[in-house]
Amino acid sequence: MTLKLGELAQAIGARLEGDENLEISKLNEIQVATSDEISFISNPKYLKFAESTGAAALIVPEDLEINFQNLLRTSNPKQAMLKALQLLNHEERLLHPGVHATAVVHPSVLIPNSVEIGSGVFIDENVKLGENILIEANTVIGSGCVLGDGIRLYPNVVLYEDSILGQNCIIQSGSVIGSDGFGFAVEAGKIEKIPQTGNVILGDEVEIGANCAIDRGSIGPTTIGDGTKLDNLVHIAHNVRIGKNCFLTAQIGIAGSTDLGDRVQMGGQSGIIGHVEIGDDVSIASRGGVTHNIPDGTMVSGFPARPHRDELKIEAILKKLPELYKTVKMLEKQVNKD
Repeated sequence: MTLKLGELAQAIGARLEGDENLEISKLNEIQVATSDEISFISNPKYLKFAESTGAAALIVPEDLEINFQNLLRTSNPKQAMLKALQLLNHEERLLHPGVHATAVVHPSVLIPNSVEIGSGVFIDENVKLGENILIEANTVIGSGCVLGDGIRLYPNVVLYEDSILGQNCIIQSGSVIGSDGFGFAVEAGKIEKIPQTGNVILGDEVEIGANCAIDRGSIGPTTIGDGTKLDNLVHIAHNVRIGKNCFLTAQIGIAGSTDLGDRVQMGGQSGIIGHVEIGDDVSIASRGGVTHNIPDGTMVSGFPARPHRDELKIEAILKKLPELYKTVKMLEKQVNKD
């Protein structure tokens, strides 16, 4: 999409300094942007690239001192950049309603005229489909699943039986929703499988990244609330309950029957043991390992996870351990001489 600079400024709520008729085709990184593209500076350390960039214009903080021909000034350049990215770079994948000749759909399934079903898709019996759904190649939808309006299932997604997805959910390729939870019992030295009889329920506007695994509940559902976003390679175990508008980044693991409140943020490679409660607005830093309940509004880090300020103090002390060790050895020698 191409916009005049003045139109773009108005759309993203920025103040224009420069040529309002300049045509912009794309937003790009400042190091590689060309003469019909716009870039941005949200961090002063990138100011050095302003002299060499080929960009036609820059999105910058309102108070940034910079000599550049065309500027869009804003109090929140990162948010403005995201809006520009959506306007200029994002091309919505248009639906082409219909069922591919190689798809296999059970006769009990009613397919709305607005739904696109790609090649190699398999849809089992008693599945309910909403409007404007995209189901891409080789996706498998088990019996009894319910899909709300506007859902996007990318290639090779698997929905096990009875999974329920709210409106406008997005599931990226390779993710599995509703696989058996890790439930076993040991009897007389033999491992017995515990039947996993629950399901998975996703709220509206939930996005699941690539190659995620969300286990069905053993009894009752595993649930993910409205607006929650999962990065790639996330594992959610059976009977986990995740609140609304949470952010879970890559390589996270959450063990069974754990409850997360609303707006929880988890950094990459962090994890939570089973049967604990995480409050609203909790932040868990990357590689944080949570082993106990966390109250509302707390930021934790480290393993075992503790308040972030405490973890920083411990890290500062650990850096001094070699020096402290030398001091202790020196004192031991003095004591032994005496």
